[in-house]
Amino acid sequence: MASLELFGKTGDILHRALSAESFRYGVRAQNLANTNTPLYKRQDVEFESLLAAELDRKNGSIALKKTQARHIGSDPAQASPRLITDNVSTMRYDGNNVDIEREMVALTETAIRYQVLAEQLSQQIRQLRTVISERVS
Repeated sequence: MASLELFGKTGDILHRALSAESFRYGVRAQNLANTNTPLYKRQDVEFESLLAAELDRKNGSIALKKTQARHIGSDPAQASPRLITDNVSTMRYDGNNVDIEREMVALTETAIRYQVLAEQLSQQIRQLRTVISERVS
């Protein structure tokens, strides 16, 4: 996943969170589409806890400087969204565990989170444009 280096750490996190929410939206839409599919198990996306663990790990470490191309990098792999399947619960006798009301609420929450993240990233872009236009004047 490409990072937005121009926007720094905050822009990178916002970009990754937007990608995770987009992925989560698709997974939840898939859950709704399979509401009546026998043996279908609902899926979800784990991201926030992985991102928090990555940020804790990075904040507690000292960055290593690479002086040669053969040096080992100091940055650990970036957290990315992980698909998880709920194999524990069963809602109906046909083995399907999708609760349509729960999924509709979750889909709405995901859409709202996406909108908030997109607005925050737009604000970052507006701030950068302001800085650039002030320097050009």
